[in-house]
Amino acid sequence: MEEDNRVCVLGEDIGHYGGAFRATEGLLARFGEDRVLDTPIAEQAIAGSAIGLALMGQRPVAEFQFMDFALLASDLIVNFAAKTRWRWGAECPVVFRGPVGCGGGGGPFHSQNPEATSCPRRA
Repeated sequence: MEEDNRVCVLGEDIGHYGGAFRATEGLLARFGEDRVLDTPIAEQAIAGSAIGLALMGQRPVAEFQFMDFALLASDLIVNFAAKTRWRWGAECPVVFRGPVGCGGGGGPFHSQNPEATSCPRRA
């Protein structure tokens, strides 16, 4: 963020709170509200906003509080962000990030590893 003023971060509780795991702690004070955007608890809105920002020339980092919930935004990630280059020749430089597993035993909706859903099982 220091080297490129197009980089911004958006997600749930990432500003004043510093993120569920404090990954964004201090960013709000350092870079301001224009580049550190607290969002509602709405993963589809986070993904859609990040995609729109990327298509308009920004370099967004969309922070999901738990990666389990990225599945709620999977339509936007898979059918829009991942396909813009082939659909209309547009680049979509966006980062979607979030913790997986979490090690603390957060239960069935806060500690999954959803990346396994994209890996075919080999016999």
